Amino acid sequence: MRSGSEPAVAQPTQKTALESSLPILPWAQQLRRGLVTLEQLEERGWLEAPAHTKEFAIAQSALDIRVPVAFHEGILRGDTSLAKQFIPSLQEALIAREELNDPIGDETYSPVAGLTHRYPDRVLVKITYQCAVYCRFCFRRHKVSHAEENLSYEALEDAYKYIENNSKIKEVIFTGGDPLVLTDARLEPHLKRVETIGHVESVRFHTRVPVALPERITLTLCERLATLRTLPWIVIHANSASELTPAALTAIAQLRRAGLPLALQSVLLKGVNASADALEALWRAFYRIGVKPYYLHYPDLAKGTHHFRIPLSEAVKLMTSLHGRLPGLALPQLTVDIPGGHGKIHVTSESCQLISSASDEQGERWRMRSPLSEKWVDVAYPTTTKQSS
Repeated sequence: MRSGSEPAVAQPTQKTALESSLPILPWAQQLRRGLVTLEQLEERGWLEAPAHTKEFAIAQSALDIRVPVAFHEGILRGDTSLAKQFIPSLQEALIAREELNDPIGDETYSPVAGLTHRYPDRVLVKITYQCAVYCRFCFRRHKVSHAEENLSYEALEDAYKYIENNSKIKEVIFTGGDPLVLTDARLEPHLKRVETIGHVESVRFHTRVPVALPERITLTLCERLATLRTLPWIVIHANSASELTPAALTAIAQLRRAGLPLALQSVLLKGVNASADALEALWRAFYRIGVKPYYLHYPDLAKGTHHFRIPLSEAVKLMTSLHGRLPGLALPQLTVDIPGGHGKIHVTSESCQLISSASDEQGERWRMRSPLSEKWVDVAYPTTTKQSS
């Protein structure tokens, strides 16, 4: 497969960028065409071992499989920047001692079901745990794709009452899962409910849909979001320039035409984008179409994700090397969510201190300053795959 350090990006023609409609198949049909079984992947020769291998069973039980149609062509071309993100690996069955079921502490800061309130002025509301694509590095893999975790709109009423009763909350972040996999009819009650809360000033959607299921970005959806009283930001998750297909370009152009502000968040992933060339290609591709690179996340300590991490010290050097290669507006911030729910920080000398470097026997150890408690927290990032007992 082609190296993830040399991703391809579709170049929009004038016709593609200005199209007012997306491909003919309705988005729900496109969603159903995604590959969801190990056998389907094996038939295409996309697995590193037979489908019945026990490690694959462990991986699938932790997180469902969904490889959307949007990425089939790229994977067929041998694009490892796509394949490594979405096709299960045998290494997912190896759990390092430091890896956690809830690595960023969602549950610790969940006063009511479906809501996380970690920072005073904003909350996460998880309106679905289903996605258009299941990323093998997912930090919410203990809930994402598990249908039994989904809450109905009625079940989330306590979450909305909580927001209503806390005037310090100025922003509601719809997440999950992916909020935009909901139909218009199922999304509408959530939009209307948030609009009734006067002190909420903005709404944010964290989504992979514009690249993974671009057909979902319909004119009707864009027009509805554009009419919200609360300013809606669309934060697109993409990790490779290869994800910016012609259909994705059309979807993003449609969001821009609706006047919706757009940002990009990415995860730094070994074998996908962990090189200066790959990151530059990713950020330039989105910056030039009006999507502001916002965050580059260092991978969370989710179970079975060790093979996606490079040492954090290397991540810092990599980010530093990109200063001067890109405009400031095209450079996101390298961030770490301190394991255990201590909050998200930008990686600087004021917030992070390297205690010990990686070796063959042990990973790196860092001391990080929590933005929530202002206390220093010791964090270990493993480089080995020794299983926890």
